[in-house]
Amino acid sequence: MVHQVRHMGFWRLLAGKRLLLGAVLVTLIFVVACSQTETEEPAKKQRRELILPVQFGKVIFKDIVDEIHSVGNVVAEQRVVITSEVAGRLKSLKVDEGSKVKEGQVLALIDVRDYSLQVEQLQAEQVSVQKEYEKTLSGLRPEDKEKLQAQVMADQSTFDLAVKEHRRMEQLVLDGVVSQSLLDEANDKVARAQETLRSSKAALSAGSQSREEDISKSKSNLESITKKLEMAQLDLSKAIIKAPFDGVIISKKIEVGAYAGSGTAILEMVGSSKLKAVLEIPQSYRGKLEKISRIDFKVEELGLGFIMDENLKQQVRVIPDANIFSGNIKVQVELSSHLKNLFPGLTLEARLQFETRSQVKHVPSISLVIGEKGTVVYVVENGHAKLIPVRAFKERDGLVEIDDFTHQLNRDTQLIQRGSGAVFPGVKVLPTNSEPKTAPPFNAAKKGKPKPNAGPRGT
Repeated sequence: MVHQVRHMGFWRLLAGKRLLLGAVLVTLIFVVACSQTETEEPAKKQRRELILPVQFGKVIFKDIVDEIHSVGNVVAEQRVVITSEVAGRLKSLKVDEGSKVKEGQVLALIDVRDYSLQVEQLQAEQVSVQKEYEKTLSGLRPEDKEKLQAQVMADQSTFDLAVKEHRRMEQLVLDGVVSQSLLDEANDKVARAQETLRSSKAALSAGSQSREEDISKSKSNLESITKKLEMAQLDLSKAIIKAPFDGVIISKKIEVGAYAGSGTAILEMVGSSKLKAVLEIPQSYRGKLEKISRIDFKVEELGLGFIMDENLKQQVRVIPDANIFSGNIKVQVELSSHLKNLFPGLTLEARLQFETRSQVKHVPSISLVIGEKGTVVYVVENGHAKLIPVRAFKERDGLVEIDDFTHQLNRDTQLIQRGSGAVFPGVKVLPTNSEPKTAPPFNAAKKGKPKPNAGPRGT
């Protein structure tokens, strides 16, 4: 009994110690939990109240002149490679590279000895065939023709005499002096004399002309020789190479003494009557060429500048061969004939001005941020940063033209400039500057101010 009482006391004591230990553990866990809560609360509060210092600016609205810069070359309206039209050794070149020539001026000579000999032979042959043709037309030799003519005259006399005798016999018969039989004999003589005369005249006519086919053949031979002679004379003239128009020799393609076949390049030249400027511009400006208002040209090699601002719509044309690599297009601009210092091959710079666009939005380039969401700017809304997507275009002098396609930017917008790369949507921002001063955009239209004088004006 005593043993059982002691045993129960032991278990009660052990149970009491366990309750005390549990109470201590609960107290410790609560204290630790409270301690962690007190430590995390200020950290969360600190993160929620993160403030980033930035500098504000304004969106700039300005009228600007749409313009592009390009580099091109002066080219001739006419450009040709002069080739040999006949085969032969190049005897001489009468011009050098860079020589200015006039239309019809002798440029080069092909050895003409073979062509001269051929012309002489054909000329002699033509003379011979011409005589043969004339003989065919005339028919007989002169002496044979004279004999026939003499026979005709003799037969004519016999006929005339027979006619007179017939008339005399007729009178005698009427007078009763002679008989009718004598008159019949006179009639027969007249008929025979008339037939003889007709035969001799026919012989003379036949002897004066050959057969028609002989004449045709002789004429054909003459025409054939004449054509061959004309071709040989043309080849002889082609051995003298002349300038097809006024221009400048830019290169020679063959040396003196070398053999030139038909079609061999001899010289290359360009015309000097009309010059053009060939420029390369972005494909997007093809549709804007109708609105081009002015082109400023500068030729560094000559220290020359000139302006074209009249009739540009008629003088600017697209060359239909867009650059497949850059996507650009080429345009040609007709240059004034008054610009005497220009010549093909010169490099020139051009500034093409188009229409004036009103109130175009610009932002400082420092305010643009390029990230995963594309090009954006940050503005301040209720003291926090807000992201606005934009499209950026030309940048110059620290300013960038933009397209605000969401239409959220206006004159009162507080644009974040410095510090824009560190902010993110929703973060609280603190301005560190006063109202900023902004410069006009790089190509703002200056109303009321005269255009700069860059040199003589083109037409």
